[in-house]
Amino acid sequence: MARYFRKLVLLAKTETTPGTDAVPTGAANAILATNVSFTPIEGEEVDRDLMLPYLGDNGIVLAGTHAKIDFEIEIAGSGTAGTAPAYGPLLRACGMAEVVTAGTSVVYNPISGSFEAVSLYANWDGVNHILLGCRGNVSLSFAPGKIPHYKFALVGLLGTVADVALPTATLTAFKAPLVVSKANTPTFALHGVSAPGESLDLDLGQKVEPRLLIGFESIEITDRNASGTAVIEARPIATINWFDKAQKRTRGALSLIHGTVAGNIVQIDAPQVEIGKPSQGNSQGVITYSLPLRLCPATGNDELTITVK
Repeated sequence: MARYFRKLVLLAKTETTPGTDAVPTGAANAILATNVSFTPIEGEEVDRDLMLPYLGDNGIVLAGTHAKIDFEIEIAGSGTAGTAPAYGPLLRACGMAEVVTAGTSVVYNPISGSFEAVSLYANWDGVNHILLGCRGNVSLSFAPGKIPHYKFALVGLLGTVADVALPTATLTAFKAPLVVSKANTPTFALHGVSAPGESLDLDLGQKVEPRLLIGFESIEITDRNASGTAVIEARPIATINWFDKAQKRTRGALSLIHGTVAGNIVQIDAPQVEIGKPSQGNSQGVITYSLPLRLCPATGNDELTITVK
């Protein structure tokens, strides 16, 4: 019987103990994703290189095996201000803390220790892959006329692979997204200037390492360097001098608000953004500047904050 690529159920649940199966369910932990890319077994191929009285391939041994999965999730709210979105466990697995203020907002900010992890099940048309202790990185993408996305890149320890019937996935917690536009994205400011934006891409920049040792295995977050790129319409030097800011390494704030109705508003803040070397472009005959961004912490663990409200 054929197996169909588009018949996929993803489940993710925060683990109480990293690396121990949290047993996610389709009713409570289903993930609505797109652009899924999966590497079921990643690792090093160790050649045996045996000396024998004849020629030929001696085969290999797989070492340091783990799994990788990349996918995108639409950026939207939970439907109710102060309720964590269904993708919250994934942000937490990417080195972010979740702070809930009931009835108001849910704030995600980076942390520098005590990282959480998720158990992730990827069931492709009846073949279920279990990944344990998953941690990873997240990036964000906003472009006019398109649906904004979180892009998750997760690494997990190998669990079992087995024939398991596709679970019934409850996906009602994922709300319909809004395309990026003037009406839907009312705020986009960089260093105090609200120049029209062609795009904004941000990357939390987590460094993720499989630690597969004698008597111990885990997926670890070992470093973080948040960055990004903003493409904006050019403005007179009197309005904003990006070249001067780049040369002087001047820092300033970035803010973007997507959504206008409580329950479906996502706000992005970065308080200390350095501008890299600007490059000039042309969009429909209009001059643009592509600005590399370095997101630096202000007081620590605050270089990129996501507020869902």
